[in-house]
Amino acid sequence: MILLGEAIEYVKIPRKIFEPISDMVKVGLYKDEQEALKQLVHDQAEQKIDYYGKKVAEMEKKYGMDFSAFEKRIQSRVEEEDFEEWDDFIIWESYVTASRYWEKFL
Repeated sequence: MILLGEAIEYVKIPRKIFEPISDMVKVGLYKDEQEALKQLVHDQAEQKIDYYGKKVAEMEKKYGMDFSAFEKRIQSRVEEEDFEEWDDFIIWESYVTASRYWEKFL
C-alpha cells in the first residue's frame, strides 16, 4: 500500500520477487522473511552511510572544515560568488542529506 496524499494506491508485487529472500530463510540464514528484509535493509543502510561518510570526509579535507562551517561561509558571502564552492556546497549537502536519510534504517 502506498499513501499519496489522501489517496491510497495498492501496488501488486509478484511473489517471484520474494523467492531469493524465501530461499535465504530456507537455508537458515534468517528465521523468517521479515527478519531477512529487515537485515538486508540494515546492511544496505550501513553501506550507504559508509559511502556518504567517505564523501563527506573528502569534502571536509578539501575545505578544512565541517559542513556546518562551510554552509555558514557560503551563506555569509554577499557580493562575490565562487561557483566551484557553490557547486561543492550543493554536492556536500546532498551527501549529508543522504547519510541522514539512511541513518533512519539502522
